[in-house]
Amino acid sequence: MITRIFILLVLLFTNLFSQELIDSHENSLKVQPTPIHFNSLCKSVVLNSANNSISITAENDNEIKSVNYLNYLLKNNFGIEFKINPDNEVGVVNGWVIKFSIRKENSFINDQHYRIQPDIDKKQIEIYSASQLGLLFGVVTFLDCVKSENGLIKINLFNVDDWPEYSRRIFSTVLKPDRVEEMLNYALLNKMETVAIASRVYSWFQIDSEYQMVLDKIKNWRDRFGGPEIMQSHNIYEKKQIEISNQKDINRLKNVIEAGLKIGIEKIMILADDTPPFEYHNGYILTSDDDKKKFRHMAEAHCYLINDLKQWIDSNSYKSEIYYVPAFYTYEDMNYGDMELYKNTPWENEPFRLLKRDLSYIGANMHKDVYIIWCGANVRSRKITIDQIYDWSNNLNGRVPFLWDNTIYSHHPFTSTPLFSAYSNKLPGDFSKRTAGNGMFVNGNADSEDSKASMITVNDFLWNSSTYDSLKSIQNAMKRLYGEESAKILFEFKEKELQFRKKIGERKLWFEADTLWSIIRKIRYIHDKNPFYYHYNYTRMKALRLQLKNSVPEPLTKENFINEILLLEKQRNDILNRLELIDKKVFEKIKPIMLPVPDFNKIQ
Repeated sequence: MITRIFILLVLLFTNLFSQELIDSHENSLKVQPTPIHFNSLCKSVVLNSANNSISITAENDNEIKSVNYLNYLLKNNFGIEFKINPDNEVGVVNGWVIKFSIRKENSFINDQHYRIQPDIDKKQIEIYSASQLGLLFGVVTFLDCVKSENGLIKINLFNVDDWPEYSRRIFSTVLKPDRVEEMLNYALLNKMETVAIASRVYSWFQIDSEYQMVLDKIKNWRDRFGGPEIMQSHNIYEKKQIEISNQKDINRLKNVIEAGLKIGIEKIMILADDTPPFEYHNGYILTSDDDKKKFRHMAEAHCYLINDLKQWIDSNSYKSEIYYVPAFYTYEDMNYGDMELYKNTPWENEPFRLLKRDLSYIGANMHKDVYIIWCGANVRSRKITIDQIYDWSNNLNGRVPFLWDNTIYSHHPFTSTPLFSAYSNKLPGDFSKRTAGNGMFVNGNADSEDSKASMITVNDFLWNSSTYDSLKSIQNAMKRLYGEESAKILFEFKEKELQFRKKIGERKLWFEADTLWSIIRKIRYIHDKNPFYYHYNYTRMKALRLQLKNSVPEPLTKENFINEILLLEKQRNDILNRLELIDKKVFEKIKPIMLPVPDFNKIQ
């Protein structure tokens, strides 16, 4: 009798806590980037309604951190958590197991390569990778297999074999303390490799209190979950010019850098772009007397600094890559402007001689493991050719440059906001193999609401450029971020907002082109067409002015202009009012993006 009761109890608990395998018609994944290879087993594991749980095995700290992140996502999305390494607990009888493991395999393309392999006979789903970051990306894809239907949790079974084409995918953001958790989660959910803290937000010479708060929150996240990787960025001419011959200044910089290294930050970028001192005949210059005594030019000083940082990092057993942005990072220079315009003039030698001197010295003398940044031939290079890569590599004495991509700003007239637009550039098909470090730095602010979806599309491209579909990518990103109904409204808002900005910009440009013309004419009468190369530049400026003026339609009367702007303003507000009814949180995020109505008294 006792034996029969015991058997009945075993059967009862086995049925109550076991999971059921059912047929499934799910054959697609919505995660971005889309995995390289995946196929559905046409089966789903339905968790029991008693505890909606499944057991997970993980052995080391990095595997457990990845499980912690899965539970973080499960709790946020479904209000459940899975148990790690349960031992003879009621509720795991005859159950499925998810196995997490970090291991090296010769077949892995890179360290972020991960696989998800269900085994129906073993009742096991294995998620494994060569690295903790790859395991986290596996978690994100696995989450897309988890669904909630009628109060039950089911796991759709997919074989997944996935890896990124570009291993270094660095996304800039203005990271504030209250945004750290959301931004790091955003990066992982979209399989971004590195979040870069923008360079001009915090000081290079002291640990700002807000920066320390950011680092503390990053540490807290990493202690729990691990990735993504982090880049700290420091512009050594922002707020205070560095004196490289002064050991105190170098120590100040090291002190700030070390605050990040102590929490395991993997990348450092030192920038000398846009802000260093400049003289026309001497290029980018040293200003301190002691620097001038010790170094022949800025390039030599920067090599000394970067090499010293590299030696210091290595000697202290820190593990961090170094990236360096030189003063010359494109032919469209901050001070010289478009260097093409110097060709065939008496001034042709001026910018090119100094650019080639500095970059050649840097390429020859900066530590070989440092990545040297460029932006392509232009600040916003929408197209890069193999010849341009060879040319810039030649400037760097044979070193291959690492691309800093500014083109997220360049999609629409009269605005630099991405405004929910997809990444779309012309790069060589094998560019991932031609750029240093198999990577790209994406400039912008990933925490800006009008940039988040656009950044996701860049990462889609970097994950698999051969299958990248810009329209599909931006549509999927918007749906995932805001939901399908809100995404449709936001695309409507985008078109009205662009019309609004363009209408204002065109009118301003038309009248300012006349102001420009009055200045150009004054210069023409000063030199009276002589020497001839002055006249040559005058005619080029004349052509430029005419291009600008005639690139826009002749303006309406001011009264008609005001009426059109007010109509567009009403249409924008009507669209956003519809959004507010659907999702007030999204509405509050989008409203600050709107360009204000101009002061009509100040518009011609």
